[in-house]
Amino acid sequence: MRRTRRLVLTALSVALIAGSAWFITARRAPGVDFGPIPKGAPALAQSEIESLLADHYTVIRHVRQVPLVLRESFSNVTSLPFDMNNPGDPMSTDAIIHAPSRQLIFGAVGKQSAILVYEQGSFASFPCAVIFSRTGAAAWIAIDDYMPRDIAALRRSVHEARFSPMKPST
Repeated sequence: MRRTRRLVLTALSVALIAGSAWFITARRAPGVDFGPIPKGAPALAQSEIESLLADHYTVIRHVRQVPLVLRESFSNVTSLPFDMNNPGDPMSTDAIIHAPSRQLIFGAVGKQSAILVYEQGSFASFPCAVIFSRTGAAAWIAIDDYMPRDIAALRRSVHEARFSPMKPST
């Protein structure tokens, strides 16, 4: 009886430790080993974006996982505040006014670059992406045809030139 109880407690302890380690790892923001992209950074050409999108990425699905350097880079490149919410959360439109006007679709961090893909809310919402290069260049694009849900869909849109470059309003 005591031996069974000890085995059960040991198994529960191991399960709790393994579950905690998985939870912490799954919720941690991936590391970015480059500094913030500065305001006025050079724009990436389509060929450079395609090359960067060939990288292997760690995908981000929650705003809390977006590293601080990407939040700062987003604001520097777009001249907009980083006020995104999580997928599925309310987004500001003409009918909803007390919520962020941008919603994260996904983010991704690779060795050479990082990406934030989001939906811009307004009367008619549309998908956008900001691609940050380790070299200090960036691209801010509006995706023309559909909402990319993953890197492969974003690669297709860029490869087929189904996007429009965006510029910050000054």
